[in-house]
Amino acid sequence: MVLHLAGRGVTVSPALQRRVEAKIAKIQRVLPKLIEARVVLATERYRHLVEVTLQAKGATFHVEGAASDFHAALDQALAHLAGQVLRRKERVTGRKKSGPARRRPTPPPGADSRLEASDDTLPVMVRRTNAKPMSLEEAVDQLRLRNDGLLVFRNARTQVVNVLRRCPDGTVELVEPAG
Repeated sequence: MVLHLAGRGVTVSPALQRRVEAKIAKIQRVLPKLIEARVVLATERYRHLVEVTLQAKGATFHVEGAASDFHAALDQALAHLAGQVLRRKERVTGRKKSGPARRRPTPPPGADSRLEASDDTLPVMVRRTNAKPMSLEEAVDQLRLRNDGLLVFRNARTQVVNVLRRCPDGTVELVEPAG
């Protein structure tokens, strides 16, 4: 793996260079087919910017971080980068697992699913999830990423549990409790 470290209007200290190398080495453990890493450090007035681009076999990852110092900006950028790499790995391994042998869809991670049935009623699937606080816009974005078309979340503005549902015609329905 080749590491390119550049500073735009900034001299890169040896301590910062060692920190960048150590952080990229940690990412390389998760992404072993890393070909090249480019890290650019820059300042804009009071902000310190870090731009990281990783070239791996079959994928390119790009993140930017901004903070009051380079260490915090680097940590922020590499946290986003680790998320991108893990999402990509999960997508690739999920593709390998799916196939004709699968009959029932699996519930999303963190969801507890059970089938409950009484004597004279239809079976009801119970799925327990955490209602994470988020805005309506974030919830709509999260719903787009899900396959089941249903998202339970806590509205960050009202602190009330809401449900977003994707209708068969493609529209999104928001269910709020009355009162």
